[in-house]
Amino acid sequence: MIFFEAVGTLISLGRWMVAWLVVLAVVATMCLLTALATGAYAVRVVWRSTNGPSWARSRREAKRLARASRDYDEAA
Repeated sequence: MIFFEAVGTLISLGRWMVAWLVVLAVVATMCLLTALATGAYAVRVVWRSTNGPSWARSRREAKRLARASRDYDEAA
């Protein structure tokens, strides 16, 4: 009788262990995907901020550069 109780306990513990492994796998996957999404967003922000000429980043800087080169008067 004790042997059957031990086998039943092992089966029960095995089921709980499998359930915990599934939960931990889901949590680890969510953490990994969150880290990847955050990294991709950071790379995109850096890429967009450094892509193109420096004067194209802000309207104020573009106006300042145009006034300095006198292209602003001709365009107006």
